Parts: sequence; C-alpha cells; structure tokens
Amino acid sequence: MGVGVLLKSIDIFGFKSFAEKAHIEFTGGISALLGPNGCGKSNIVDAIKWVLGEQAPRGLRAEKMEDVIFNGTDNRKALNVADVTLTMTNETGVLPLDVPEISIRRRLFRSGESEYYVNGAPVKLKELRELFYDTGIGKSAYSIMEQGKIDQVLSNKPEERRNIFEEAATITKFKIRGKEAERKLERTEENMRQVESILGEVKRSYESLKRQSDKTLAYREIREKSFSVEIDLQLLKLRDFLEEKRKKEAQLKEKTTARDETKKKIDGINDSLEQNLDIVNSMEESLIANQKRLYQVEVERSSKDGQIRMLNERRSEIADKVRSDVARKAATQEKIQALSQTTTETEAAIAELTERIGEVEKNITEFEHSIDVAAGKIRGNDATILDRTNAITRSEQNQDELQRRIQELTDDIVTQLDAKLAESGYSSRERSTIEAAVQHELSSLAIHLSGKHAILRDAIELSSGGKPPKPQTLEAVERVFLDAESAVGRLDELFVRYRGVTPAFLDDFLAPEGIITRKRELDAEIESERAAVRAAKDEIVKLTDENRQLNRKIDEYRKTLEGLRVEGARMTAQAAALRNAILAYKRDIAELNVTVESVSREIEQSEQRTSETNEKIKTLEAEKLEMGRLEKKLQTELGALEKTISTKNKDLVDKERTLKASMEELARTQSQVEKLQMDVAELTAEIRNIYANFRDRHSRDLSEYESRAFEITEDAKVLRDSLVSLRDQEKALGPVNLMAPEEFLEVKERFDFLTTQIDDLHKAREDLIRVTSEIKKESEEMFVETYEKIKRNFHTLFRRLFGGGRAEIRLTDPDNVLESGIDILAQPPGKKLENIALLSGGERSLTAVGLLFATYMVKPSPFCLLDEIDAALDESNVGRFIGMLNEFSENSQFIIITHNKKTVAGAKTLLGITMEESGVSKVVSIRLDSREPVNV
Repeated sequence: MGVGVLLKSIDIFGFKSFAEKAHIEFTGGISALLGPNGCGKSNIVDAIKWVLGEQAPRGLRAEKMEDVIFNGTDNRKALNVADVTLTMTNETGVLPLDVPEISIRRRLFRSGESEYYVNGAPVKLKELRELFYDTGIGKSAYSIMEQGKIDQVLSNKPEERRNIFEEAATITKFKIRGKEAERKLERTEENMRQVESILGEVKRSYESLKRQSDKTLAYREIREKSFSVEIDLQLLKLRDFLEEKRKKEAQLKEKTTARDETKKKIDGINDSLEQNLDIVNSMEESLIANQKRLYQVEVERSSKDGQIRMLNERRSEIADKVRSDVARKAATQEKIQALSQTTTETEAAIAELTERIGEVEKNITEFEHSIDVAAGKIRGNDATILDRTNAITRSEQNQDELQRRIQELTDDIVTQLDAKLAESGYSSRERSTIEAAVQHELSSLAIHLSGKHAILRDAIELSSGGKPPKPQTLEAVERVFLDAESAVGRLDELFVRYRGVTPAFLDDFLAPEGIITRKRELDAEIESERAAVRAAKDEIVKLTDENRQLNRKIDEYRKTLEGLRVEGARMTAQAAALRNAILAYKRDIAELNVTVESVSREIEQSEQRTSETNEKIKTLEAEKLEMGRLEKKLQTELGALEKTISTKNKDLVDKERTLKASMEELARTQSQVEKLQMDVAELTAEIRNIYANFRDRHSRDLSEYESRAFEITEDAKVLRDSLVSLRDQEKALGPVNLMAPEEFLEVKERFDFLTTQIDDLHKAREDLIRVTSEIKKESEEMFVETYEKIKRNFHTLFRRLFGGGRAEIRLTDPDNVLESGIDILAQPPGKKLENIALLSGGERSLTAVGLLFATYMVKPSPFCLLDEIDAALDESNVGRFIGMLNEFSENSQFIIITHNKKTVAGAKTLLGITMEESGVSKVVSIRLDSREPVNV
C-alpha cells in the first residue's frame, strides 16, 4: 500500500470522557469505531481535531476550551490537564521533517496554558499548522469528514464550500502568504508616511549644523597649528633634559660596576660567616631545645604543685560544702516540721468554720420557712379579699335588679293611682309635683350609679386576677353604696308625702298582698344587700391591714436572711482560703522533702569527690618527684653546649671585623651611586612632567611626536611668537560649537539613512504589490485547475453512486474566482438537473459524500476520519459507499465512526468504545482476519 503518512496511534488522557490513559493503534485500510450513542466515539475525532490545532470550542462541541478537560463524575475527581498525542509514519517524507515517524502532542491545563510538541520539542501553533499545509491533513481539512463537513457541502451559502476546494488546490498557504503580504504592504505604507515626516525634521537640523560645522572646522585648523607649535616647544625642552640624563647614566654605570665588585668580596666573607653561623645556630638550637625542655619540665613541675594546691583547696571546699549541706538539711527538716504543725492547726480552724457555717445555714432555712408561712397567709388573705370583692360586685348587680323592680312597681302605683283618682275626681296637681320629685330622684340615682360603673368594674377585675383591691378602690365602692342608700331614703320620704295626700282607696295598695307591701319587701332586700356590703368592706379592710403587717415581717426576715447569707459566704470564703493555704503548705512540704533528698545526694557525691581528690593528690606527688630528677639531667647537658658555642663565637668575631671594612667601602661607593640615581630620577621626573603636562593639556601622548625633536630648525623664541599669533586668530572666531562636526555627521548619517530608507520602502512597496499580484494569479490558476478536476471527478463518482444521472459544480462569480462561491447541481436518474437543496435528504447526503470524495481524489489525504457520514444513506447507497471506500483504502487509511452493519462488515479493524462506568470512556479493539460479516 502506497500510503505516505499513516495515522499509527493516538494516546488520550484527560480529554473529555477519557479519564484514564487510552492507547489506540490503527492499521492501514479501514478501521471502524463502534459503540452506543453517548459512549464517547466522536470524542476521538474531537481529540484528533484538537491536537491538530482546533481553537474554536464549538468545533469541539464545547462552550469553552476548558470543557475538553475531564470534569469528573460522581465517583471520580475532575482532572487538571487534557493530553493527546498523535503518532504518524512519514516514510515517504510527505511531511516536511526528515524523520520516519512524527508525534504531535497537545496539552491544556485548567489555568488556560496550552502546549504543543512535535517529536517532544515545544513548537508554536503557527509552526504546527505550517507542518500540514497542502497535505490534506488539518483541523478543518477534508481529511476529517464529519456531519459538519456534510452540512458545509449542503449549506445554502455557496461561499462556505470554498474551504474544501482551496485545501484540495493547495492554495491555503498562498492565501495566508497573500494576506501576510497585504498586511506588510499596509505596514510599509504607514512606515513611509512616518519616515517622510521624520525626514522633514532631520533636514532642518542638517542645514543648521552644516553652518556650525564649517566654523568649527576652521577653529580646529587653528587649534591644530597651535598644537604643532606647542609640540615643538616641548620637544626642544625634552631634548635638553634627555642629553643631560644620558651623561648621568654613563657615570652611574661606572660606579655601579665598582660597587658590584665590592659586593662579591663581601659575599665570600658572608658565605664563610654563614657556614660558621649554621654550626653555631645548630648548637644554639640544641641549646634552646634543651632550655625549652628544661623550662617545660619546670613548668610541668610547677603545674603539678599548682594542681596539688588546687586539689587541696577543692578538698577543703568540698568539706565546707558538706558541712553547709548538713546544716541546710537540718534547717529544711525543721521547716517541714513547722509547716506540718501549721497545717494541723489550719485544719482545726476549717472544722470550726464548717460547724459555724452549718449553724448559719440552719438559721437561713428557718427564716426562709417563716417567710414562706407569712407569704402563704398573705395569699390566703388575698383570696378572701378577692371573694369579698366578688360578693360586693354581686350585691351591686342585685341592687340594680331590685332598683329596676322598684321602678316597675312605682310605675304600676302611678298608673293605678291615676285610675282611682280619675274615678274620685281627685286633683292631680300635688300628685304630679310628688311624681316629678320621685322621677327626678330616680334619674339622679341612675346617672350617679352609671358614673360609678368604672370603679366597680376595676374592683371586680382586680378580684378576678387574684389581686386584692387597693384601699382607695374599696373606699370608692363604699361611697357608691352610701349614695345609693341616701337616694332610697329620699324616695321613702317622697312616698310618705305621697301617701298623705292619697285618698282612702289607697289602703288597697298598702295591704300585705298589695303593691306597696311588695315595694317595702324590695326595700328590705336592698337594705340586706347594703349590710352585706358593709360587712365585706370591714373584712377587706381588716385583711388588708393584716397583709401590710405580714409584708413588714417578711421584709425584716429577708434583711436578717441577707445578713446570714453574707456571713455564710464570708465564712465559706475563709474556709476555702484556709483549704488553699493547706494545699500550699503541703506543696511546700513536698518541695522541702525533695530538697532534703537532693541535699542528701549532694552530701554523698561530695564525700565521693573527696575520696577521688585524695587519690589524685597521691598520683601528682609521685609525678612531681620524677620531674625533679629529669630537671637535674637537663641542666648538666646545657652547661656542655654553652662552652662549645662560646669557642665558635670567637671565630665569628674575627670574620666580622674583615666584613665591616669591606662594608664601609661598599657604603661609600653606594652613596655615589645613589647620588647619581637621584640625579637621573630628577631628570626622569622632569621628562615625565613634560609628558604628563602635555597629556593633561591636550589628552595626547608627546611620545608620538619624539621623532620630530631633531628636525626642529627654529629656536624657542620664534616658536613662542608664532603661538601668540595663532591664539589671537582663535579669539577672533568667537563662540564655537565644538561638537558641531560630529553632530553634523550624525545628522547627515541619519539624513542619508532616512533618504535610503524612503527609497527602500518605495522599492519594498513595489515588490509587495508584485508579490501579491503573483500570489493571486498563481492561486487562481491552481484553484481553477483543481476545480476542473473536482468537477470531472464529481460527475464520475455521482454516476457511480447513483447508478447514472449527472452532476456538476458551478462558480457563482466566474470573474472573481478566488472569492466566488460554488453551486452544486445534481440530476439523479429519472429526475431533472436541479440545485442540491431541492433533492431528498438521502440524495443530498449521498451527493455530498460524492463531492467530498471527488475532492479527495484530486489530492488524497494520507488518512481520513469519517464521523457517521453514512447515517443518512439507505442500504443500497451504503453498499455503493462501502465499495468506493474499499477502492480508496488501497492508497489511504480510513477511520470511520458508524452504526451501519454493512459499513462495519467492510472494516479491517473494529475499535469498540464503551462506557462501563458512567461518564468514563474505555477502548476495546479486535482485528478481523476474515471478511465474514460482523454483528454489531
């Protein structure tokens, strides 16, 4: 199989539903992806598009790019990265990399950071896209045929079909380059405008600095001449100093030779002295070593003495400490005994306080009981007062009823009297007067009683609420009853007057069974109610007074009770303080016991150290005795060495006398040499000053001009006159911009640069216009050529897929090929030629498949992904589709997502996508070695 690029495998992790690492290997020919809806089949196509550079979330069936990262399920946590790697073969070098295998990897983090890699090396998205230019491979190329691509072909907008034709015509990169050229052209024109503006400003500076530069150059010429004259003056001076220096250096060389001869003689004497000195030094070193050893012995012996003294002192200190610790232990034990006694006394005081607290609490209980008894008595009295108040209320109600009945009887009396008087002819004038008085009295009584209803109601409400009425309320109730009683008395008087003027027939009214008798009975009942009210009032007053006395007793009990509680609290606090003190005493006793134990241990340790110190003293006394014997031996050896050194030193004295005479001679010669060196140094300093002064004044080195020193013919006076004249000319020029020539050169350089840049930009603009035109022309030619090939292929494939008929494509704007849309016309067998939009759904889908594969024939993609493009095809059309697919698979690799059994039967490899765990996709695969149909 002649496939140039083969999709070898894909590795997915964290992309959409692939929560676990999934490795899928593809083979040549046709591979089918199977699985139920929603299991994640199309996620593999999305993963391939994504790794090839898809940037639009909608192109990946997502709202935002972060949605392609596995977002977790009920049983799994969300991941933070999506990672997909495609591995392709590149044996024929279709892709512009000289390697047999290429891996493309893309990673996306939740932070938004995205990474691209080619063979493990990081690349930019633009570099990745350039890798697949004009190969048919890409996120939107015809190497991926999905329902969206079918929709693009079937779109009612002819312009949307252009991308398929442009990819096949391999003009995508030309379009991109053309757009880049247009952007460059715009930037070039903008740059031209900016450069021309800058050039105008630079030109003004150029002319001004040109004038200043000419003046400065004249100034510099004068300065150069002055400089030349000054050089000659300095060189004349330098020449004189150099001649004098040459003479002094010759004398110095002669004296230096004599001094060196003397030095050689001295060196011979010194060699002999050094040999003898080495011998003496060796002996002295031995002497010093023995002296050091003797000193060390003396020091060690003295050290032993010191150590013995120190150990004796330490032994005394330990003894003192033992005595001190024994005394401290005894004092501590006395403190323990004293604290124990104090603890016992404090516990006795606590027992006494506890007993007193019990007595106070008993008194408190008795007073609380007395308060409860008094409070119970008050509650009983309040109940009695409430009962009596209710009785008063009922009596008032009874009196109202009796008054009403009296009024009715009075009305009956008046009516019957009117009848009798009318019969007897009795005058009613006096009767009317008495009746008016009775009526007035009754009205006044009614008004008075109605005004007292509020007082009676308050008394009743207080009694109903369980509270005794206030004394002022009881007094008001009593006044109500007294007023009512007074009113009834006045009515009795009126009744007597009325009877005095009543005729004899009124006796009937006074009979026991008569109306008057009944009225009297009612009056007696009212009097009985009044007596009951008076008795209830007296009892209420008595009980209220008793309650007042009980409340005073309760207040007294409470004051006494409060004092008892305060005393009880004080004693309780005192007992608590004593208990705390006992705890503190016990802690102190425990700490003192620890101190006793610690002191006892220290005494034992001190006695142990005393024993050890005695042993050390014995050892040191023995070592000290050995040191004394060694000291005597070293003193004997030192005496012998000192005698030998004395003999050698006498020989050294003789040689040193000879050396001294030679050194005096050397000193005289050296003095002469140093005098000459000083003269040469002074001359050298003068010469150096000439150089330094010249350098300070002119920032130049005079040595550069030394070759002129012996060519000068003028004397110093002529040179000085010439220098004065040149300085007068310099003053005549006036102020000068010393940097003008350099500034002018800079501006001139920038002026020339901008002028050149303008010319370059004009040339670049012309080149970009030419390149844009060439790209457009070449793109048109390539597009037209590809368009014609696709047109022929489409007609052929259409007839094959439909078993006849014809189909064609047309440019909507033939005069503008690069922007024109593309119409699709089709004529299935038995129908007329019409726009694809007028065909049935199945015919439209099959026509779109034919157009995609017609495009595919022009520039076959190395591999092709088909995502359910056979879904809308019927059984017969699927058969034709599979036949065409098998034919193309000889030169291309096909990976198809399908649910159709016929399509599956034509596949070489089945790749199953399952979702055993909700929300998590899993891959299974099987290679089919036979061509038997596979049940899906």
